[in-house]
Amino acid sequence: MKQKPTKPAPNILREIQANKVLPVYLLCGEESFLIEGTLKQMLDHLLSPETRDFNLTFLDGTDITIREILSQVDLYPVMSKWRVVVVRDAPFFKIQQRTTPTTLLRNAFKIEITNPQKSISTMAKLLEVSPQQIAEQHFDFANAVEALTDELGTKLTDEERGFLQRLPGIAQQLDMHIPEIGTSDDIDLLLEWLQADLPKNSVLIFIVRGPVNQRNRLMKAIESVGRYRSFDPVEAGPSLNRDPLYKKVSEKFSEFNKHITPRAFTQLRTRTGGDMYTIAEAINKIVDFVGDKRQIDENDIQNIVTQNTFDSIFDLTDAIGRRSIGQALKSLHEVLASGQEPILVNSTITRQFRFALQAKFIADRKEIRPFRSRMSFSVFTKNIFQPLVEEVGSFLPKAATHNILKQNPYVAYKVFQTLHAFTAEELVVAIEKTLIVDIQLKTSEQNESGILEQLVCELCTTPR
Repeated sequence: MKQKPTKPAPNILREIQANKVLPVYLLCGEESFLIEGTLKQMLDHLLSPETRDFNLTFLDGTDITIREILSQVDLYPVMSKWRVVVVRDAPFFKIQQRTTPTTLLRNAFKIEITNPQKSISTMAKLLEVSPQQIAEQHFDFANAVEALTDELGTKLTDEERGFLQRLPGIAQQLDMHIPEIGTSDDIDLLLEWLQADLPKNSVLIFIVRGPVNQRNRLMKAIESVGRYRSFDPVEAGPSLNRDPLYKKVSEKFSEFNKHITPRAFTQLRTRTGGDMYTIAEAINKIVDFVGDKRQIDENDIQNIVTQNTFDSIFDLTDAIGRRSIGQALKSLHEVLASGQEPILVNSTITRQFRFALQAKFIADRKEIRPFRSRMSFSVFTKNIFQPLVEEVGSFLPKAATHNILKQNPYVAYKVFQTLHAFTAEELVVAIEKTLIVDIQLKTSEQNESGILEQLVCELCTTPR
């Protein structure tokens, strides 16, 4: 029996432009640039500039209850047809990862100063007590802390033990009641709202970064009265004419009465990593640069779109991993020729090797096999990067600049592809050599390019 063809998803913007406005929308996915672009166009059509400030509210879904969200939606618009409430990162849509007690504790510890309310809320959930019981040092709280301490044992650091002792003091300083975010009561309340008589002049828009749980009972409820749209990375097609990104880029250039050649597009995709935000910025630069010229060719891309510096460093470290001195030196010279300062080049190489060492330890711990380029970026992000952020992100350095899991997923994707090239011992040696070179570049009168060339040669000839 033949299956009925799947109907194409409705175009949200076209519906709104045709005055078919629904009460609730869910925009989610990896392509935050496309999500924000769609949101902007929705708001531009629904709200006029003169009354926008009165009728638009942005809320953080991680720090607010459903009851508070709905209270904002129930407000009547001021001198406008519509009132819009945008909620970012509501946790009840996301795919739930199994979070260990250690991870929850460390997440709460990290935000003790910046967000004490959420810190206490997280610990209350972990200890299965109320925030009030924490503040009052209730015996249930004391018993729960003792049990947690026994369970984690040597995994607890002295700083984390001190944090557990400070919890009552932190909770006592909070004047307001601490809501538990994302509880089943909240979800039931939202379901009840979706199934009731919805406001006629309000629009509720949920924005979720990353994938959502397709089997979530809220999803069906939203789809029955509103719209759900997922914005996923644009993968390269089997041929240029079947590459959806080529179509999008061509359409964008056509708005300026210009055409991009196939080879120029291929170079644009390579140099930007296919990132939509970077491509959009590049198109604006290209249009300004070429003036009245109608055809965009490879020379235009080469002159205007600088290859991602990280990709250039990746090419360099990949050549070092293959012990290809010629290719490594060629990559080094290309990086220097792009105008990068030698000290910053060496610093970026150091950072790359540090990330590689972190990735090596993570891969060994989670038994992740080397995949080189066989795995697509979107699959890596969904199946490897996002789960790792939840499971081991807190074990890495707190500073975002030193933590591979706090980088753009594309950076981690590139690094994980190099893991076959180095042992952990080789990575440690490589980092030590780059630190020595950092001192030389800052204190020696030797030629800076020569110092980096010597570093590259030493790294390529290091015994395996």
